[in-house]
Amino acid sequence: MNNKDENLKELLNKFYAEAEAAKAEEDILRGEQIIADNPAPRPDAQQMRFVKLQVNAELKRTAKTEKLSRWRWALTAAAGIVIAAGLVFVHNYQFRDERPASIAEIPKANVEDSDFSFDDTELELLAADIEAVEDEILALQLGENGTEWISADDIEIELLEINEDFWKG
Repeated sequence: MNNKDENLKELLNKFYAEAEAAKAEEDILRGEQIIADNPAPRPDAQQMRFVKLQVNAELKRTAKTEKLSRWRWALTAAAGIVIAAGLVFVHNYQFRDERPASIAEIPKANVEDSDFSFDDTELELLAADIEAVEDEILALQLGENGTEWISADDIEIELLEINEDFWKG
């Protein structure tokens, strides 16, 4: 008896009584002998070639589909980027700052007739916040602030919040 048969006998003895284990082992060995005596017929060579052709055709179709899928994703991403850039361009074009580049370009009639005082309290608060941040930045740059616990990141976050509040109105 070889090692495989001994392992089978040990395994069956764990689950069955000795007599039942011997019968189960005999049935298993007889079944293996029947399978060995009656091998399955080999497929026809022409049939094997046909199956291989079908498998190759399916693999090529799958590879082509995957390639097209990648192209679709790439084109979709590119279209999204183009649309986003277009929206940003349109937004910037519609809301671009139309203030004069310098004070010299402001007509004197507009300056004399205009009241530059703040009518809106929110705008006054925003202007005060901007001035306070400018003062803090200047003090930090000069090293005169004395508030070492304020980092440049905190100032940047504060500037971004002010900028968001400004555009919200």
